Amino acid sequence: MKPIFKIMIVDDEMLVRQGIKHLLNWEQEGYQIVGEASNGSEALSLMDEVNPHVILTDIVMPVMGGEKLVKLVKERYPHIEIIVLSSFSEYDYVRSTFQSGVADYILKPKLEADYLLSILNKTTAKMVAMKPEDDPSADREEGQILQAIEKLMTGYETALEPVVLDSKFPYGQYLFFGADMKHMKDSGDKWSFGNELERGLQKLALSEIVYMRLKFINDTALFLLNVSPERWDELVIELRHLISQMAHFSKETHFVISRSFTEFKSLGEIYHDNYLKLMRYGFFLEDRTLIEHEHLPALPDAYLEYDMGEFMEQLKRRQYQKAFTGFLEYVHLRSMDYRTDIFEFKSFLGNFIFNVTTTFGKMKVETGSLENAKYDYFRKIDEARYAGEAIAVVETFIQEAERAIGETNTSVNPNMTRLLEYIQDHYADPITLTGVARQFHFNASYLSSYFAAYNGEGFSEYLNKIRLEKAMELLMTTEHTISDISASVGYSDQSYFTKVFKKQTGISPSQFRRQDMREIRES
Repeated sequence: MKPIFKIMIVDDEMLVRQGIKHLLNWEQEGYQIVGEASNGSEALSLMDEVNPHVILTDIVMPVMGGEKLVKLVKERYPHIEIIVLSSFSEYDYVRSTFQSGVADYILKPKLEADYLLSILNKTTAKMVAMKPEDDPSADREEGQILQAIEKLMTGYETALEPVVLDSKFPYGQYLFFGADMKHMKDSGDKWSFGNELERGLQKLALSEIVYMRLKFINDTALFLLNVSPERWDELVIELRHLISQMAHFSKETHFVISRSFTEFKSLGEIYHDNYLKLMRYGFFLEDRTLIEHEHLPALPDAYLEYDMGEFMEQLKRRQYQKAFTGFLEYVHLRSMDYRTDIFEFKSFLGNFIFNVTTTFGKMKVETGSLENAKYDYFRKIDEARYAGEAIAVVETFIQEAERAIGETNTSVNPNMTRLLEYIQDHYADPITLTGVARQFHFNASYLSSYFAAYNGEGFSEYLNKIRLEKAMELLMTTEHTISDISASVGYSDQSYFTKVFKKQTGISPSQFRRQDMREIRES
């Protein structure tokens, strides 16, 4: 029996890679696609992980081209055979690769199924005679399953013999479990993370569970898990524990547990309509390490679409604060709806910046710095990994816009008035900057800078001032204990209250009360 030979595809064009993967019935012909890369550097980082027998590589690629890849592979992995793909104009590069030991080359215009197969068969014929110790034929069934999974995930239909499927996945329930690694710049870090996650799955203290690592998914450590329905709840608990153990590796990683499904043929649908959606939700759910289909946060109440025309009219009427604050309130509310399309959300923010700079220009407002920086704002919004980061870019833009128009008069700022009134009414409650920001649909970091800019002091300083004024009044007009007064003005810790009080007045609350009593007697 002919062994299964592992193939890696290296080409910077995704359509070319997809075309090669679906050019042949690889398993039937004795081959298995085990990895793909968009350049030589990515290919080298995958080498130890996928351990290919043959590499099909393009010549001209960014970062590291095929010529250098061939040289490095033959130096480090001399047993691996390489077939070069090229166009007519690239033959000078191809000629140099023969000196490094490539097995053959194929002109891309001749990349047809029969021709590719004949080149592969010729290249691997000598490998059959060598009979390596680790016989590739042992991977035949797993290779068939991987190929079936890949076809389902890329929208193709496939069929597997029930006996083959049951040999790998004997239980009645499936799910996808994965982690987003796009924030990891180094490909070595990605594979180290993926390997550690796989080791964690190997150690799960559960029976009636199997998993398969799907190695062909870029920038994602993705696994297909098969589990007995009776063990579902235990599995989720074990996965949560595993995620907590992975926190030391990267605190920015989002993990996803898809909804479960019972039919293997539903795999592609669940991947696209559930798993990928959950992964995208991470853009809006920055603080959630784990995003589970069964435990998504509540959605905000229904909200109307934003009226950009009214916003423009407010700017023209010079109602700047009303316009900016209303926009930010809407943006923060919209960011709570994690179903929002990420591209549309970023485009909406970019459109806001464009409209403000254009309108200010027509109003003859001096906005040279904003106009010059707007493309930098567009870029930062586009590169933002989370909604909060994108909103922070807009908040910075608004602060610059406010400086340009000189709008800093608190007395005509109804939003600041609402904030101050809220603090006056709730100073005795355990309010925080984050809580107030949530109440008014602000980003906490923006509220902090907004409050300081329009009130002349920070949120904490102002809250402490209001609380201490109330405390002084109670110290002078009542006989309540200092502990009771501390609690009544919002301080749960008397020692902290005393510390803040002394820092502001120079004396302790008890000294303040005695001093006040002496002044009353003397008068």
